[in-house]
Amino acid sequence: MNPLSCGRVSCPSSIISNSGCLRLCFRSCSCCISARNSLVSSAIDMPPYGEGCGREYTRDAASSCTMRPMIEFGVSLPTIGMDDPSAVRLVAEQAEASGLDSVWAADHIVLPTSHTSTYPYSADGEFLIAPGMPFLDQFTTLAYVAGFTSRVKLGTAVTLLPLRHPLAVAKTTATLDVLSGGRSILGVAAGWLREEFEALGLDFDRRGAVLDESLRLVRAAWTEPEVRFEGQFFDVSGVESYPHPAQTPHPPIWVGGHTKPVMRRAAQFGDAWFPPLFATTPQALAEAHRAMNEEAATHGRGNGAVALSLRVLVDLRSEPDLAGAEKRGALTGEPQRIAATLSEYAEAGVSHFVFLPQARSLADVQRTIDLLSAKVVPELRS
Repeated sequence: MNPLSCGRVSCPSSIISNSGCLRLCFRSCSCCISARNSLVSSAIDMPPYGEGCGREYTRDAASSCTMRPMIEFGVSLPTIGMDDPSAVRLVAEQAEASGLDSVWAADHIVLPTSHTSTYPYSADGEFLIAPGMPFLDQFTTLAYVAGFTSRVKLGTAVTLLPLRHPLAVAKTTATLDVLSGGRSILGVAAGWLREEFEALGLDFDRRGAVLDESLRLVRAAWTEPEVRFEGQFFDVSGVESYPHPAQTPHPPIWVGGHTKPVMRRAAQFGDAWFPPLFATTPQALAEAHRAMNEEAATHGRGNGAVALSLRVLVDLRSEPDLAGAEKRGALTGEPQRIAATLSEYAEAGVSHFVFLPQARSLADVQRTIDLLSAKVVPELRS
């Protein structure tokens, strides 16, 4: 097995015979293009240049080629509590240079100065954003990041789709996808903050039904030459939405959350299910994922249509808040311990981990990325 070098990224490659195993990194760097070109004469179908990294092709004499996704890793950008563009740039560039696969931005339009809603993405239900804390718009941030990166995927974690008209989200995501060369991921959720819906004049109690219908309309805008849609909340005809996304058939849709309606929604509409780690165990996650794909098949979707991703809070600060981390469901301790925990989830089928660093400063975020990329990611990719 000969390593290929893409900057600071190791691309495992083994080129054996037609009855052996082939692993290639399909980043559009010179070493990978060279390796790919050496196999032009093979019978294996190759994806286009730059269409992600680490897909494993296997071939034996008795069967056709199959493709299994290798594990990918992403990190949340510092869009909450910081409004310094240099901080966003430094973290995005560090993520790309460190070999991480994606960067992510969160979403809220407005935040109430006080609320009684329970935050669903922390084990203790507390929303740790103080009044007056900046919260950058996710799509604007990701468009900014697209301008100085070339490889990392650009994801929303998550877009609160019921807060916006789906045609506007479809247009924004398609534009981001085109300008970034096909790197966008649309993560979606119904939303949890009743006070935010009320401030925007929206019906909080019907947000799940609105989200389901919105996902249908987003897909129609992305894929159809003329958008025609008649539903309970949206009625559209005689319009078009161009450009369509660069990715075909469309950017991946990740469905965030861990409730039964979320799992049903992911089975019907999702390209990936995106729950938080604290809410499940590896065994329960594997069972739920299996059932989800069985349900997806009843909607006419292919076997294994819904991938499995995981939102992971980590506290790798030099002086971690151990009590707070336990309350929030964040992973702490030595990187090797974190890698061992995540390996159990990888065995359960997780193909993309998204890390949310617990941080008080930019230095905390950068330290976390350094430790993850040096001591956690290699253990899970080996």
